[in-house]
Amino acid sequence: MPAIREPTTKLDPQSKTDSVAETLHANHSRIKAVLSLLAGQGAREGYLAAVDQGLISLANFLATLILARSATLTELGVYGVGFTSLHLIRAIQEGLTIQPVNTFGAGMDEVRFRSYASHTSLIQSGLAVVSAAGAAVLGWMLIATGNDTAGPAVLALWFPFLTWQLQEYLRRLLYTRGQILNAVVNTLLANTVRIGLMFWWLRSGSLTGIRGLEAIAWGSFAALLPGLWHTRHYWSLSLQGLPETWRQNLDFGRWVVGSQIANWVTVEFYPVLTAGMVNFAAAGAYRALQNLVAPIHLLLRAIDTFLTPRASRVFSKNGWRPLARTIRLTYILSAIPIVGILVLAGLFRTPLLNLMYGSAYVEYADGLLWMALFYLLWYAYWPLQTAFKATRTSQPIFIANLAAILIMFTAGIWMIQKWGVYGTIAGQGLNSLVVAVILWWSWINLWRKNSPAPDQP
Repeated sequence: MPAIREPTTKLDPQSKTDSVAETLHANHSRIKAVLSLLAGQGAREGYLAAVDQGLISLANFLATLILARSATLTELGVYGVGFTSLHLIRAIQEGLTIQPVNTFGAGMDEVRFRSYASHTSLIQSGLAVVSAAGAAVLGWMLIATGNDTAGPAVLALWFPFLTWQLQEYLRRLLYTRGQILNAVVNTLLANTVRIGLMFWWLRSGSLTGIRGLEAIAWGSFAALLPGLWHTRHYWSLSLQGLPETWRQNLDFGRWVVGSQIANWVTVEFYPVLTAGMVNFAAAGAYRALQNLVAPIHLLLRAIDTFLTPRASRVFSKNGWRPLARTIRLTYILSAIPIVGILVLAGLFRTPLLNLMYGSAYVEYADGLLWMALFYLLWYAYWPLQTAFKATRTSQPIFIANLAAILIMFTAGIWMIQKWGVYGTIAGQGLNSLVVAVILWWSWINLWRKNSPAPDQP
């Protein structure tokens, strides 16, 4: 009986060619995706955003450096506490105007955005006037009660509260509509005037901590008119719909305001506590240490400024999975420079302090190790906040920071009393750890509840 032979299948040359072509096409698509990630429009806008934040960070660094080398620790502390107060106003501004514009305005057409932006701008103007008046009244009251250090510093804040807020709002408005280059030009003008004035006052021997705050105000004032010109297409004279815009912003922004203020308390109120519990000189030492890791602020602010409207658009158009991928890529791309800067600051802390400020600050060198740890924990949850904002789920941010506030007014105060400046930084690190744990736990639960199954689109 003849052996039964298995049928053989001949490979079609055309099939082999098609297979090779499909492989080449797949590789080409991957290469295009990588190039788009690194050199596409989104990447170019990200680079511009980094330049913008770099200019701000550089100006803040130079301002602190100039004061640290020419003024006393107390004067540097006055400037540092005033600068921190600006961040408190920014926390309120973020919730009532900036984040609502980023979230709602990013996906609007020109007609709807013109009306919405005009109404939100009126809200922002009112906030600037009220906060400036509040600073003036509080400063006058402190001076009247005999506080000759904090009183004049608080009184001087009325000017930056007014001009800086308006300029910052216009700059962020440009981000929302993708005019990032104009935002960079605006930032460059404001900070050139600011640092130029500080050098002018330094040469005349009249530079003080209060003058450092006034320089911020004059720089913002100089950039206001160009900012208004660049955003001229966003304005409408119609007030119809203003109450609805206020309700919409408040409904979304109340949790953002709460979380931003809570975040300010847990992260930035510590130096203010240090000034009150120890002295303004201790707050000045803290500011000098923080200034050496200033590039981290560049990256964190760039992430928030650039990524928030982009993540909002991604989520509104494509849903949960693309949003998660965007946040994941942000962590991957930003981890290397952030961790690298913190490691270098910790390793070369003594030479850096001696080089930048002289021998007077070298005794605080070990504080840079604590500062690097604090910033690392801060970074652990910073990009994640963007995901909550994009999904309009801001409540977990507020709850996390509320828990951190409880830690601050218990363990944090004890740390300041026991270790002074080092206790300030250690308390900030503990608060950041608490916030990071709560936010990541909340995000995992939110993802499990809302993300589609792997086999679903």
